[in-house]
Order: sequence, then C-alpha cells, then structure tokens
Amino acid sequence: MVVYYGYSKLTKKVILKRELAIYFENSDCNPVKNEEWIKRRMTIIYTRRQSEEEVKDSNIVNRSFTKYSFFIDDKPYYGDIEKVLSVNFKADRNHVCEKERLIIKDLLREGYYRCYNVPKSR
Repeated sequence: MVVYYGYSKLTKKVILKRELAIYFENSDCNPVKNEEWIKRRMTIIYTRRQSEEEVKDSNIVNRSFTKYSFFIDDKPYYGDIEKVLSVNFKADRNHVCEKERLIIKDLLREGYYRCYNVPKSR
C-alpha cells in the first residue's frame, strides 16, 4: 500500500485553503482507481510504500484512505511552508529513514512553490 504526499487542488467552492495533504491507502484492492481518486483531489509530489507498522494500522479501518493535512495559512504556521515541512519531517521519523525524509521535504518545498504559484522568499 502507498502513501501519497502532495498539495490539495484549490476549487472555487469547496477547497479554499492551501493544504499539504498526506493520504495513506488502506486498501489495495484497486490501485488504479485509488490513484485516479487521489489525482482528482491533489497534486501528487511524492509516493512511498507504507512500512509494515503502517499497514497493520490500515487493517483496522473501514475507509479506503486516511488523510492527514496541514493547512498552511492557518495557526500555527501562518503561511510558513518551512514550519509545515519540519512538522511533517518529524511526524515521519518513526516510519521513514532520514535520507528519504530529506528527499520528501525538498520535493514538497519545490512542489509548494510550483503548485500554488508562490514566489520564493529569500
């Protein structure tokens, strides 16, 4: 099963806030349909396989996905993408090696500026 990292696609009526979204796939019965569903909701920046412990957690839920999100412009981040990325970096420490977490962090940083058309600050 897969973990998807990316940014929510903004819409005019439903999704109005910039958001870092992490989706954990709970069922791999139809991976093509799952990926199509995810692509409609977010811009995928990075994917990885779930650890064995994460897969065990997915066996006790009745949903296809579990979503964790960080609203970038709300408290406590106030639009600071570096704070968001550091919180996510720490959250993954039990299941992802440091080298891969650094790759994820860098890709998410670049993806943020690209997805939301935000100018890079100095």
